[in-house]
Amino acid sequence: MAFKKYFVLNFDDGLEHDKQFISLMKKYGLSGTFNISAGLFGVRHSLAGMSRIPKDEVRQVYEGFEVASHGFKHEKYLFMSAEKIERSLEDDIAALSEVMGYEIVGHAFPYDMRTRAAVNYLRKRKTLYTRKAVGTKPRFYFPDDPLTYIATCSFTSPNVMRLLDKFIQAKPEKSDLLFTMWGHSWEMERGFIKCPPSKVERIFAKIAGRDDITYCTSKEAFLRV
Repeated sequence: MAFKKYFVLNFDDGLEHDKQFISLMKKYGLSGTFNISAGLFGVRHSLAGMSRIPKDEVRQVYEGFEVASHGFKHEKYLFMSAEKIERSLEDDIAALSEVMGYEIVGHAFPYDMRTRAAVNYLRKRKTLYTRKAVGTKPRFYFPDDPLTYIATCSFTSPNVMRLLDKFIQAKPEKSDLLFTMWGHSWEMERGFIKCPPSKVERIFAKIAGRDDITYCTSKEAFLRV
């Protein structure tokens, strides 16, 4: 059996900057997943200083990519009851599934707050995978439990180029390998560590166009497409 290498972009919040980010992804033949809060369509993001994509544009903007849930109003799960967490997840998944025309099967934890209540509910719904952003030392791995997955790194990480080189050189001899790069498209202009479009292009150019890497959405990776 031949093992494979998968590369995924996985980005949060659904802001207008996703449009620019998607144009760069298409330029380099990359794919990925966008995590959206359906209760905040069109609402201005205070930190980023720009609006989220309105409901009537969402399906067109993300056509050809995967949309996953991100909490109906991007709530802080650590400070919510299990009942409120479940309602947020249920409402977000239902609304996004209706807008996109397919069942939403992935989730990225808002504020990176993975809680037992959220995982238990998502497991009950037979969610395919979840994504946490920050955790242990970066690894190229598929977890035994897809609802406990932690991304490899952010595109703003100081060591992103080194990690990409390591992934490019890695040989999937014993198992499939997965590199998930996460972030927020608005970090091209704002945030503690900015990553302007010129650097995004350098990142994309480094990883793109390799015959031994499958460029896909998170859903496709966890289905081992």
